[in-house]
Amino acid sequence: MKTLKLFWKSKCPNCPNAKKVVEQLTKKVQDKNHLLKIIEYDVESVDGLAEASFYEIVSTPSIIIVDEKDNEIASFRGKVPTIAELENVLVNK
Repeated sequence: MKTLKLFWKSKCPNCPNAKKVVEQLTKKVQDKNHLLKIIEYDVESVDGLAEASFYEIVSTPSIIIVDEKDNEIASFRGKVPTIAELENVLVNK
């Protein structure tokens, strides 16, 4: 199972759009019976900042996709990807 990690913060102007894309992706993936775990991290929290540091996140929104062994297979740092871009990673990697 792949895991999508969304890193956001409250005053980020693009983070609401990133959350919306992830929400839409979640609905699409559920409809297709794909297994995907979604975790959101507020980088202004201690846990969120620790996880962001691990992945060297320096801008929000950022999305990291990891495989079953927690290996990074794709990242979208400081931008909002399209649903198609996310689906491409989930299907092809």
